[in-house]
Amino acid sequence: MERAQPHRAMAVNVVASSERGHGFALRTRRPPAAAGHEVAGGRAAWGGAPLTVAVLLGVLCAFPAAARADSFDPISIGVHVSTLGDGVTLERPLLFNLSARIDTGLLSQSSQHTYDHNPWESTFHENNVLVAMDWRPYAGRWRLSGGLLFGGDYVEKVAQSVNSAYVLNGDTYASNQAGVVSAHVSFARPAIYAGFGGGTGILKGLTIAFDAGLVVRNGTTSASATGPLQANPQFQSDLAATVAQFRTRLIQPVIGIGLVYRP
Repeated sequence: MERAQPHRAMAVNVVASSERGHGFALRTRRPPAAAGHEVAGGRAAWGGAPLTVAVLLGVLCAFPAAARADSFDPISIGVHVSTLGDGVTLERPLLFNLSARIDTGLLSQSSQHTYDHNPWESTFHENNVLVAMDWRPYAGRWRLSGGLLFGGDYVEKVAQSVNSAYVLNGDTYASNQAGVVSAHVSFARPAIYAGFGGGTGILKGLTIAFDAGLVVRNGTTSASATGPLQANPQFQSDLAATVAQFRTRLIQPVIGIGLVYRP
């Protein structure tokens, strides 16, 4: 009886262009001797939730390499600028055309709006983490993305006095009696993200990537004043009526571009 000779299995991958170029290539490689991976850790830039980000990174890195038949190696890292904030990108392939991605965002921008003929200074603080799944149809360079945006994004609004007075809901109040009048719009709830993206290689291992999409936000409001009028029921009613005009349900466009290194 003939005994089968032991042999090493050879892995054959059909590699499709994935933000590197066109065409297909056939390559063979031996499976790694060890299945374990070490991923260097670090502190997350998301204030107040480093443990959550660490858990997300751990889950991202926990998928076995054997499930991967992708055209780039386990972890890709990059930097980006986006309307959701500037930060870092980590991507992990899961299947041939499916990968998981984490983007961090940090941004602060100010603007001025008018409510009831009274100007309000608004500052939008973004400090978030996007956890998304990317699907590349036919393993091409284009991807469709969906995920959730986590974080403590908020808008801080401060009323600006005109002629030493505030106008709230049509009523005028002296600024020295109202004090500092402010409002807080919190977008701490997870927000839904949907979009698409792509990229092109510029050097070996380096890719310029871009993303575009929408984030659907649902927030909550609160308001306060520091002066003696804060205990006045009419003042409180007018302040609440003004704050009710603030937008708490947003469909925010997302545009981003970044540089990604794929080992």
